[in-house]
Amino acid sequence: MLLIISFVLLGIWSSTFKLAGNRWRFELFSFDFALGAILFALISAYTFGAFGADLGFAEHLMIASKTNQALAFIAGGLFAFGSMMLLSGTALLGLSFSYAISTASAVLVLAAFEFTNFRLIFLGVAIGAGILTIIFESNGAKNAEESLPAVSLPVMVRVRKSASGRTLPPTKEVGGMRSSSKGTIVSILGGLALGSMLIPFEISVFGEFGLGPYAGVVLFFAGAFLTTVVLSFFFINMPIHGGPLNLKFYLRGSISQHILGFIGGALCAAGVLLLTLLKSFPAEAQPDSLWLWAAGLGAGLIAIALGLSKWHEVSEASGSAVRSLMLGAIFLVIAIGSLALAMDRTAPIPAAQDKVSGQSQLPG
Repeated sequence: MLLIISFVLLGIWSSTFKLAGNRWRFELFSFDFALGAILFALISAYTFGAFGADLGFAEHLMIASKTNQALAFIAGGLFAFGSMMLLSGTALLGLSFSYAISTASAVLVLAAFEFTNFRLIFLGVAIGAGILTIIFESNGAKNAEESLPAVSLPVMVRVRKSASGRTLPPTKEVGGMRSSSKGTIVSILGGLALGSMLIPFEISVFGEFGLGPYAGVVLFFAGAFLTTVVLSFFFINMPIHGGPLNLKFYLRGSISQHILGFIGGALCAAGVLLLTLLKSFPAEAQPDSLWLWAAGLGAGLIAIALGLSKWHEVSEASGSAVRSLMLGAIFLVIAIGSLALAMDRTAPIPAAQDKVSGQSQLPG
């Protein structure tokens, strides 16, 4: 049940960005998102993290090594950069294209980290399918550029209208780069950062003198919050798309826009915390690691489905763009499944050996 809930939470949080409106820039949304995430992590740590016979949140912080604390903080910084790039990609391409490209990029990073694994066939399939996903999705985004909805229309960019009066996103911005090309680049960068943060985060939480789930998540989102503040001010003055902003644009945001940012951060933090808690359970109580990896990476499939069904992002796109999107989604499922199989550490214990030893062995 916890696995399913975390899967859903990690898949739906980005829709709060779309609900915030098409003129609410990702730089402004990210402030509220990071604040909502760290507040949820702290409240959880000082409530649920203090229950039970195990060490509490504060005790884990005291005994954890400085290296693990630093790794959790660094992982949070990578997450902040990755999530901001993902939101920027969503603003340019919509959920369906940006999430597919980012998730495929994350698969490539994780596969590269695990290339010493003995399951090289699965890793090879994951890498090949991930590359094909990026190719098909970027090509589909390019073909659909004129019909993509303005998910987060950049401030100070001239509004274009279709023949039917429908608002369209700008096709070119500073330097003449097309929105689809820029969206593809930032989505890839987001996926690379999000894939890179998983390894240091796991080490910081579950390694020797690790932080444990609650303390690890708090330091993780503390790093994400501070990094988001720095990056938001940077992107406000050196925007990825649209014109420069200042703080008055954030203060002019409606209450509902700020609340949606808080909710998005809390949903994401809850999903991360649940997955982390699942990995801290005794081995016999955990789902197979295959499902843990599939849930973490496969959450992007929910975002893609919402982009297609709820937000109708390609309802006016050409047939070639839709075909590219669907082919990319198929290869993405293959990439996620292959990587999950490659990362699965569960090994069956021979029955005969069990009887001889007379001891209960846990899967590694």
